[in-house]
Amino acid sequence: MTEHKISTLVSAAMLLVTGISASRAAEAVPPALNPPGGYTVAFKAEARGVQIYTSKAAAGASPQWTLEAPLAELKGAGHVIHHYAGPSWEAVDGSKISRDTSTQVVTVPAKQASNDIPWLLVKVVADPAPGVLGKVEYVQRISTHGGAAPAKPPVRAGTKVGVPYTATYVFYAKPG
Repeated sequence: MTEHKISTLVSAAMLLVTGISASRAAEAVPPALNPPGGYTVAFKAEARGVQIYTSKAAAGASPQWTLEAPLAELKGAGHVIHHYAGPSWEAVDGSKISRDTSTQVVTVPAKQASNDIPWLLVKVVADPAPGVLGKVEYVQRISTHGGAAPAKPPVRAGTKVGVPYTATYVFYAKPG
Protein backbone atom coordinates (compact mmCIF):
# COMPACT_ATOMS: atom_id res chain seq x y z
CA MET A 1 0.00 0.00 0.00
CA THR A 2 1.36 3.40 -0.89
CA GLU A 3 2.16 6.01 1.71
CA HIS A 4 -0.57 8.27 0.28
CA LYS A 5 -3.23 5.52 0.67
CA ILE A 6 -2.13 4.82 4.24
CA SER A 7 -2.28 8.53 5.05
CA THR A 8 -5.76 8.77 3.52
CA LEU A 9 -6.99 5.75 5.52
CA VAL A 10 -5.57 7.15 8.77
CA SER A 11 -7.21 10.52 8.07
CA ALA A 12 -10.55 8.87 7.33
CA ALA A 13 -10.34 6.84 10.55
CA MET A 14 -9.54 9.98 12.55
CA LEU A 15 -12.53 11.79 11.03
CA LEU A 16 -14.78 8.84 11.92
CA VAL A 17 -13.56 8.77 15.53
CA THR A 18 -13.89 12.56 15.78
CA GLY A 19 -17.43 12.37 14.38
CA ILE A 20 -18.41 9.68 16.90
CA SER A 21 -16.92 11.71 19.76
CA ALA A 22 -18.67 14.86 18.55
CA SER A 23 -22.02 13.08 18.28
CA ARG A 24 -21.63 11.79 21.86
CA ALA A 25 -20.72 15.27 23.08
CA ALA A 26 -23.71 16.74 21.24
CA GLU A 27 -26.21 14.52 23.07
CA ALA A 28 -28.29 16.93 25.12
CA VAL A 29 -29.16 15.95 28.67
CA PRO A 30 -32.94 15.92 29.17
CA PRO A 31 -34.10 18.50 31.77
CA ALA A 32 -35.62 15.69 33.88
CA LEU A 33 -32.07 14.49 34.64
CA ASN A 34 -30.85 17.79 36.07
CA PRO A 35 -30.44 17.85 39.86
CA PRO A 36 -32.36 20.47 41.85
CA GLY A 37 -31.09 24.05 41.86
CA GLY A 38 -28.00 24.80 43.90
CA TYR A 39 -25.98 21.77 42.81
CA THR A 40 -22.91 22.05 40.61
CA VAL A 41 -20.72 19.52 38.83
CA ALA A 42 -18.05 18.23 41.20
CA PHE A 43 -16.43 16.10 38.48
CA LYS A 44 -17.15 13.74 35.57
CA ALA A 45 -15.88 10.21 35.00
CA GLU A 46 -15.98 7.76 32.12
CA ALA A 47 -17.15 4.24 32.93
CA ARG A 48 -16.29 0.89 31.40
CA GLY A 49 -17.91 -2.18 32.79
CA VAL A 50 -20.76 -4.65 32.59
CA GLN A 51 -24.39 -4.79 33.58
CA ILE A 52 -24.92 -8.20 35.18
CA TYR A 53 -28.22 -9.91 34.38
CA THR A 54 -29.63 -13.07 35.97
CA SER A 55 -32.38 -15.15 34.41
CA LYS A 56 -35.36 -15.65 36.70
CA ALA A 57 -38.66 -17.38 36.19
CA ALA A 58 -41.89 -17.16 38.15
CA ALA A 59 -43.76 -20.45 38.64
CA GLY A 60 -44.99 -21.66 35.26
CA ALA A 61 -43.50 -18.71 33.35
CA SER A 62 -40.59 -18.54 30.92
CA PRO A 63 -37.33 -17.16 32.32
CA GLN A 64 -36.63 -13.45 31.83
CA TRP A 65 -33.48 -11.36 32.23
CA THR A 66 -33.40 -9.31 35.45
CA LEU A 67 -30.74 -6.72 36.26
CA GLU A 68 -28.67 -7.92 39.20
CA ALA A 69 -26.01 -5.20 39.44
CA PRO A 70 -23.53 -3.03 37.58
CA LEU A 71 -19.81 -3.69 37.85
CA ALA A 72 -17.68 -0.90 36.42
CA GLU A 73 -14.57 1.21 36.85
CA LEU A 74 -14.90 4.97 36.42
CA LYS A 75 -11.96 7.23 35.63
CA GLY A 76 -11.87 11.01 35.45
CA ALA A 77 -10.39 14.14 37.00
CA GLY A 78 -7.61 12.03 38.52
CA HIS A 79 -10.09 9.78 40.34
CA VAL A 80 -10.72 6.04 40.10
CA ILE A 81 -14.11 4.89 41.33
CA HIS A 82 -15.62 1.41 41.50
CA HIS A 83 -19.35 1.08 40.80
CA TYR A 84 -21.32 -1.93 41.99
CA ALA A 85 -24.62 -3.16 43.47
CA GLY A 86 -26.66 -0.72 45.51
CA PRO A 87 -26.04 1.12 43.31
CA SER A 88 -22.89 2.27 45.06
CA TRP A 89 -19.75 4.12 44.03
CA GLU A 90 -16.51 3.74 46.01
CA ALA A 91 -13.38 5.76 45.36
CA VAL A 92 -9.90 4.39 45.92
CA ASP A 93 -9.52 6.98 48.74
CA GLY A 94 -12.19 5.04 50.71
CA SER A 95 -15.06 7.50 50.25
CA LYS A 96 -18.35 5.91 49.23
CA ILE A 97 -21.85 6.91 48.16
CA SER A 98 -24.96 4.76 47.73
CA ARG A 99 -28.43 5.31 46.40
CA ASP A 100 -30.77 7.17 48.75
CA THR A 101 -33.65 4.69 48.78
CA SER A 102 -36.09 7.34 50.01
CA THR A 103 -35.85 9.13 46.64
CA GLN A 104 -36.98 7.60 43.36
CA VAL A 105 -34.38 7.25 40.59
CA VAL A 106 -35.21 9.40 37.55
CA THR A 107 -34.90 7.38 34.33
CA VAL A 108 -34.87 8.51 30.68
CA PRO A 109 -34.54 5.93 27.88
CA ALA A 110 -31.37 6.08 25.79
CA LYS A 111 -31.81 6.96 22.12
CA GLN A 112 -31.15 3.32 21.18
CA ALA A 113 -33.04 1.77 24.08
CA SER A 114 -32.85 -1.75 22.65
CA ASN A 115 -29.04 -1.67 22.97
CA ASP A 116 -28.19 1.05 25.49
CA ILE A 117 -29.09 1.22 29.17
CA PRO A 118 -31.18 4.23 30.26
CA TRP A 119 -29.83 7.56 31.44
CA LEU A 120 -30.35 8.19 35.17
CA LEU A 121 -30.33 10.73 37.96
CA VAL A 122 -29.71 9.08 41.33
CA LYS A 123 -29.94 10.82 44.73
CA VAL A 124 -27.15 9.42 46.91
CA VAL A 125 -26.02 9.48 50.52
CA ALA A 126 -22.37 9.55 51.52
CA ASP A 127 -20.64 7.17 53.87
CA PRO A 128 -18.92 9.09 56.69
CA ALA A 129 -15.42 8.39 55.28
CA PRO A 130 -13.85 11.61 53.93
CA GLY A 131 -12.72 11.81 50.33
CA VAL A 132 -13.66 12.75 46.79
CA LEU A 133 -17.22 11.40 47.12
CA GLY A 134 -17.86 12.84 50.59
CA LYS A 135 -19.95 15.82 49.42
CA VAL A 136 -21.61 14.23 46.37
CA GLU A 137 -25.42 14.20 46.56
CA TYR A 138 -26.48 13.33 42.99
CA VAL A 139 -25.07 11.06 40.30
CA GLN A 140 -26.15 11.41 36.68
CA ARG A 141 -25.51 8.60 34.15
CA ILE A 142 -25.57 9.82 30.54
CA SER A 143 -24.18 8.95 27.09
CA THR A 144 -24.69 5.23 27.62
CA HIS A 145 -23.58 2.69 25.05
CA GLY A 146 -24.45 -0.99 25.46
CA GLY A 147 -25.43 -2.73 28.68
CA ALA A 148 -29.04 -3.59 27.77
CA ALA A 149 -30.31 -7.06 28.62
CA PRO A 150 -29.75 -9.66 25.89
CA ALA A 151 -32.48 -9.62 23.23
CA LYS A 152 -32.66 -13.41 23.22
CA PRO A 153 -34.53 -14.75 26.27
CA PRO A 154 -32.68 -17.08 28.62
CA VAL A 155 -33.13 -20.82 28.28
CA ARG A 156 -33.20 -21.58 32.01
CA ALA A 157 -33.42 -19.78 35.34
CA GLY A 158 -30.17 -19.00 37.15
CA THR A 159 -28.03 -18.08 34.14
CA LYS A 160 -25.87 -14.97 34.58
CA VAL A 161 -24.43 -12.76 31.85
CA GLY A 162 -22.36 -9.58 31.87
CA VAL A 163 -23.24 -7.14 29.09
CA PRO A 164 -20.47 -4.59 28.38
CA TYR A 165 -21.31 -0.88 28.57
CA THR A 166 -19.75 2.54 28.66
CA ALA A 167 -21.22 5.72 30.09
CA THR A 168 -20.39 9.14 31.45
CA TYR A 169 -21.13 9.71 35.13
CA VAL A 170 -21.51 13.25 36.41
CA PHE A 171 -21.17 13.79 40.17
CA TYR A 172 -22.99 16.79 41.71
CA ALA A 173 -22.44 18.54 45.05
CA LYS A 174 -23.47 21.82 46.66
CA PRO A 175 -20.73 24.43 46.47
CA GLY A 176 -18.80 25.24 49.60
